[in-house]
Amino acid sequence: MTQKKEIKKIPIEEVMEFFNSEGMEVTQEEAEKIMEFLYSLTLIVIKKYFDNDEE
Repeated sequence: MTQKKEIKKIPIEEVMEFFNSEGMEVTQEEAEKIMEFLYSLTLIVIKKYFDNDEE
């Protein structure tokens, strides 16, 4: 049985607050692009190392 992989989306406001707390100012657009990249990277890693469909 194949289970669809979903990643809980973090609100952009939280992402911006996190970067701000680390001393980095990011715009909403930058935060959205950062998270888009990280979600894509996460899905690639999950497919590569945790997907059992290829066995």
